[in-house]
Amino acid sequence: MNQFIGLASVAGIVLGVVLVTQMAFAGSLEAPSGLFKDLNDEVAGDALMINGTQLFVDDRIIGELDGVAKALNQPVKHPKNPLMVPDKPWEEQYTFSSVMYDQEEGFFKMWYGAWLDDYKKQHICYATSADGITWKKPITTPWNSKEHHNKVFGGTKEFNCAGVFKDPTDPDGERRYKMVYSDYPDGTSKTASSSAAYSPDGIHWVPYEGNPLIPFSDAHCCPFWDARRGRYVTYLRYGPPNTRMISMTESEDFVHWSPKITLFRRKKMDQPLETKLYQMEVLPYGNHYFGLITTYHGETIEPIPPEKVAWADKSDVQLTYSRDGRIWHRVGKRGAIRESEFSEERDWETFAREATFIPWGEHGRDWDWGSLYPLQAPVVIGDEIRIYYAGATNRHWAPYHGDKDTKSGIGLATLRRDGFVSLDARGEGTMTTRTLLFIGDALEINADASGGSIRVEALDAEGKVIEGFSKADCAEMTTDDVHAIVQWKGTTDCHLIQATPIRLRFHLTRAKLYSFTPRIMHKHYVPSYD
Repeated sequence: MNQFIGLASVAGIVLGVVLVTQMAFAGSLEAPSGLFKDLNDEVAGDALMINGTQLFVDDRIIGELDGVAKALNQPVKHPKNPLMVPDKPWEEQYTFSSVMYDQEEGFFKMWYGAWLDDYKKQHICYATSADGITWKKPITTPWNSKEHHNKVFGGTKEFNCAGVFKDPTDPDGERRYKMVYSDYPDGTSKTASSSAAYSPDGIHWVPYEGNPLIPFSDAHCCPFWDARRGRYVTYLRYGPPNTRMISMTESEDFVHWSPKITLFRRKKMDQPLETKLYQMEVLPYGNHYFGLITTYHGETIEPIPPEKVAWADKSDVQLTYSRDGRIWHRVGKRGAIRESEFSEERDWETFAREATFIPWGEHGRDWDWGSLYPLQAPVVIGDEIRIYYAGATNRHWAPYHGDKDTKSGIGLATLRRDGFVSLDARGEGTMTTRTLLFIGDALEINADASGGSIRVEALDAEGKVIEGFSKADCAEMTTDDVHAIVQWKGTTDCHLIQATPIRLRFHLTRAKLYSFTPRIMHKHYVPSYD
């Protein structure tokens, strides 16, 4: 019988535990055994103190794997793709864009780049959606204007690469929305730079009077307020000189920006497919950061030989990962790869192909067979991660390759919560954590055991199974559940293993484990003594 339960079922169990506790210990001078614990540096020792959801992209939480392997999971493209296509006189081809779900106003907002006049002008246009699937392009100009359109900024050849976000911290309402974009202030490449603009509503924009601010980036700029760092951050291209690699810069006031820090240079995995790192969109995600890099393969204006047609002059998306937003790792089929590993000799072409996170479509057939550019940034809605991206039916240098009647659009690919990298067991296997310590009284796991099972046991610091928390004591999980709560001996209350060094061992049979999270779900009130 599957006794793992979801959150909705916990309330009754909690009430029962509280009533039993009150009856058993009313008037007692002693609290129940194990209810209170000391916690200090001697108790904690070298245990890893964990908070929040624990993922398996890197090895920080993993102690031992036996019969279990990490697996990079690809998002699923939406069947209605493309969700939005150029259908206005001022839209010929879509390019870099930003998207968000506005919690305050309750709908999706998008700022998308649209080329006009054969790539001679670019505007940022505005679109909205109630569900993130069906999009509208509202008229943003005053009705007494001679033009009626949804263009909100830009309009020159020099304007490009704009990234937009809503700032929750700035006390100045006129700067609620912020933008970083690239331009040429004097109209020539001599002044190529990146600048800022502000808006009270995301529609009416004013360039900052002190522009330019940041060295030029000829690819999408990804700015946002990073609450963990207490700073504004922008991820953009390396340079000067402008080069296809990924850098970042930080600011305390959105005016003064640090010198760029180079995060990624091309490695051995980029050599077989002649890969350049075009841009990176970043998603702060709990205690983690995920980046989506547009990986541009085999740039050329020369005729493409048959053996390279499948990938030359095309771009797809690879995944990157960080715990602090500054030290980053490329992610392959088996999770994050350490910098030192890039000096190893291995089959880097296979590695690169298996590192694809969002692949291009079928060549010459699908709407996104030539290029993919993820929007800033993935949107987390409930238990779904939505990755919007611009796609096109042409290679980068389309005119040189005879790509005619090219079309572009904006599509969507979705991933389950925490679904980036999982621990997979084709048969039977185990994952044992490093020695860790948490505060909480319940253990939630995100897993798909619909084709098998998962059980969890707790070990003490010496590796011995803790009484009451063995594999045999654990109810078997046999479902696909993002929020399954582990039960030992019929209860979800595991406060006896909180605030003490332990190791968790997950027993997987034909299952996928995405994450686990310590939770606080019970009441531990003990009545005072007489």
